[in-house]
Amino acid sequence: MNDRAVTLFEKYDLEIEKTRKGRGMLIATTPQGEIALTEYAGSVDRLLFVRERMEQIAQKFDGKLDHILPTTEGELYCSDYEGQNYIAKQYLDGYECNVTQERQCIEAMQCMAKLHMAMRHLQAQQPYQADRLLEDFKRKDAELVRARNFMRRLPRKDEFSLMFLRAYECYWQQTKLAQSFLDEACLQALEQKQLAEEMYVHGDMNQHNIIILQGKTMTFRNFEKLGAHLQMKDVYFFMRKILEKNHWSAALADRMIDAYAAVTPVEHAEYCYLYARFLYPEKFWKVANGYLNRRKSLPPHRQQEKLVAFEQREEERQLFLNKWLERCR
Repeated sequence: MNDRAVTLFEKYDLEIEKTRKGRGMLIATTPQGEIALTEYAGSVDRLLFVRERMEQIAQKFDGKLDHILPTTEGELYCSDYEGQNYIAKQYLDGYECNVTQERQCIEAMQCMAKLHMAMRHLQAQQPYQADRLLEDFKRKDAELVRARNFMRRLPRKDEFSLMFLRAYECYWQQTKLAQSFLDEACLQALEQKQLAEEMYVHGDMNQHNIIILQGKTMTFRNFEKLGAHLQMKDVYFFMRKILEKNHWSAALADRMIDAYAAVTPVEHAEYCYLYARFLYPEKFWKVANGYLNRRKSLPPHRQQEKLVAFEQREEERQLFLNKWLERCR
């Protein structure tokens, strides 16, 4: 966030008292509360889509949510002289969900379930489409193959390439098992539920976007990736983040999903969906993706560190998967 972004506040009908820097944002204090200015890389159509859905969600969710503010000219974004776009939103001042505090993680699941209930049956002008998880898996599979083939062709393989190629077959088998686990009946049940309830998701559900406000009220922020998906997608992303930080504790996972299900029931097909996503080696794919997109002149030190860390947790992940499989039987 550049200091020149301060001048962008002039494009809003705001009385600025002072500004300060936050994580990837500039925060202005005004008589109406604090306003955050953040960079935005998406399209105008997406902003319109998000704003329309957020207005509906805010009417149904019993909690404070951030929303995009228009400029004095009615635009949902503004630009600096270099063409970088920014959006302004109400700043939710609080502290992030602590991934090591079980009570907060469980409360977050309960609150997420309430948010998800408010994110159903929204009025939409465009046709509603079902989630395409297998297509996402196949896209990631293709990147894994590209990374493997690239490393195989290297005339001189570094330590990372040798590590990746040694581990590849094991994790490739996991990708195939994850996809085979979602049979036609399971996928049909998931699609029917998603379409019947017209589900939407936050799209970036992690501890950084779950905020505990003054008064201990929990809420959510940064809905720019909101979209039509099976809501277990949000559940998976948040649970995976928490479990990675807690040694893949099956007991914690049970308490988290039970807290969610106490608010909105979780069906058998949804447990199978979660199992398939936990089984898919997401971190291994991320290592491959980062390797493919890095500057080729730089050694892959960061990717090697991530691969080592992932493999160190693999035994814990497998123990968790064996226990979680019981929910799918």
